[in-house]
Amino acid sequence: MQNFISNSEILKEIKNSADLLKHLDVNVLIKGEIAVGKKTLALYIKENAKIYNAKILQNDISDKVININNTTIIIDRIDEITNVDLLICWINENNIRVIAISTKNELNNSLENIFSITLEIPPLQKREEDINALAKQFSKEALDILGQDSKPKKLILNTKENAHSLRKSIFFSHLFESIGEEEIMALMQIYISDNMQGENSYKDFLHLLEVPLLKASASKHKSQVQMAKHLGLNRITLRKKLQTYKELL
Repeated sequence: MQNFISNSEILKEIKNSADLLKHLDVNVLIKGEIAVGKKTLALYIKENAKIYNAKILQNDISDKVININNTTIIIDRIDEITNVDLLICWINENNIRVIAISTKNELNNSLENIFSITLEIPPLQKREEDINALAKQFSKEALDILGQDSKPKKLILNTKENAHSLRKSIFFSHLFESIGEEEIMALMQIYISDNMQGENSYKDFLHLLEVPLLKASASKHKSQVQMAKHLGLNRITLRKKLQTYKELL
């Protein structure tokens, strides 16, 4: 059975709705940002349903090369359908139940009207309980793949792109445990070499050192007086740097 993590209250409500939809023959629209769990939820509702890309499906219907009926399918990126009438006609003629996925808030009215139920999954940043559960799952996955015995002392939890960036940051946390200064500098050299442009590279990349240093100092010391002392800066210089990087701190 598809594992759909639902530790947060909002996801528990959505899962309850999904449990009912397993037994109802109605079309379902699932909305949300990238990597919030839309496909996982779709497969939780209808396990083993085939997933179709909307554009490819539309072309196959138009070319009459798809022959299915009396079944449930999952349509990914349904907002990319351009010939809505063609799709609706094909769905009705072949008795197709649709579970659709979209990152868009609004669809074509005719298309949206075919769905009896709409479920909207919030971004991970609004679901702290789910972040922790997913982090645990990704950490276990990293341990298995990397052959490690224990998880890192501290996990980096980046949820900017929901589960995509969270998984990447968890794996990075595991890898970081086994690397030292030489590897860190080698990675920075590769990154800088790949992105170096113009004639002001020193200033362009200085933040890669200063921002993490300021963040680490701020988390360790309670005041700017202490930060300045341990960084070896005077308070005026420290304040200027904090102001310069305020959007990154």
